[in-house]
Amino acid sequence: MKKLIYIFILLVNFSSFSQEFFDYEFDDNITIQVLEDTEEGEIAGGKYVKGTYKNEIVIFMSSNKGMDKMSNTDEAGLLRFFQGVKDGAVKSSKGTLLNEEIVTIQDQKAFKFSYTLHLDGKKNKVDTYVFLYKNISYTLQFMNNEKGFEKGNDLRKQILESIVLN
Repeated sequence: MKKLIYIFILLVNFSSFSQEFFDYEFDDNITIQVLEDTEEGEIAGGKYVKGTYKNEIVIFMSSNKGMDKMSNTDEAGLLRFFQGVKDGAVKSSKGTLLNEEIVTIQDQKAFKFSYTLHLDGKKNKVDTYVFLYKNISYTLQFMNNEKGFEKGNDLRKQILESIVLN
């Protein structure tokens, strides 16, 4: 009987410290799973949500700044836009680009790039996904220490697969 009570107490404690995800209507265009401790904020021309899971920082943001120029752009213009986002992120963080590729998120062409940066004396890895939808730029970033980055693959996959375009 004591073992049963002990196991029950352990299960209750573990579930109390685990973080839950929930579907979050980010805006009229997108629903995405976020962590229960997610904070919201506004940036120039958009908004963001930011959460932490273990050591992983997850940020999803939108911006309509300058998007009026993108409404009639061709594929080459879209690639220039993606390259500009990548170049700006890597340069401003004084990071080192690891790789880049075109991927799809819910049938939308997206750009994924990975880079490393030093933060608080530690080397971190960042995976960034950028896509345009209904003349709004969306960016999803995952950051963790470089050594433990692979441990967050399931988390990243879950969040990416949770994106629903309305």
